[in-house]
Amino acid sequence: MTVPDRRGDTHVVLDTYADTGLLVAIDLVNRLVVRPENVETRAVLAEILAVDPPSVHRLAPRHAAGFTTLAGQLRPVLDDLRTGDEDTAATRLNKLLATHPAHPHLAVEHGRWRLHHHPADTALVPMWSAICAEALARFLANGYARRIGACDAPGCGRLFVDTTRNRIRRFCSTACQDRVKTAAARRRHAQP
Repeated sequence: MTVPDRRGDTHVVLDTYADTGLLVAIDLVNRLVVRPENVETRAVLAEILAVDPPSVHRLAPRHAAGFTTLAGQLRPVLDDLRTGDEDTAATRLNKLLATHPAHPHLAVEHGRWRLHHHPADTALVPMWSAICAEALARFLANGYARRIGACDAPGCGRLFVDTTRNRIRRFCSTACQDRVKTAAARRRHAQP
């Protein structure tokens, strides 16, 4: 979704409800594939899926393998988007969408209507597969493919959505940015 800023330029603004699937997809890839964490996979998944408490409630140890497989399928899609290979990303997404089609329906949550992109009775992993695939497909179709970035910090490589106006974001977090800047400052001060 784009909105004009005060000067009339446009920039990307993520809508929490519309882009949950995109953010979950990136978290799955970052935390299960790019930099797997040394904790129980179910605990990591509970943190990722915290955006949807009913999903956390349904989460069981048996779901770990399915989410790890999904993260492995999403990684090349995100890499394709990041490198500008939209055709390959679209082909991969179409395969995911064919396997896990979106079936939009309206449901009341917290007193307001929300649009869901999966059948109401879908199992947890196929549900999130449909949500993530549909969100990435929408992201690509809206022209944001080049908004996927990878952290420049040595040894990191985590993926992120660059919401800056000029697509200048280089790091996944301020921690990585600070680490790189501190190392550069130390190198400068160490030079004779």
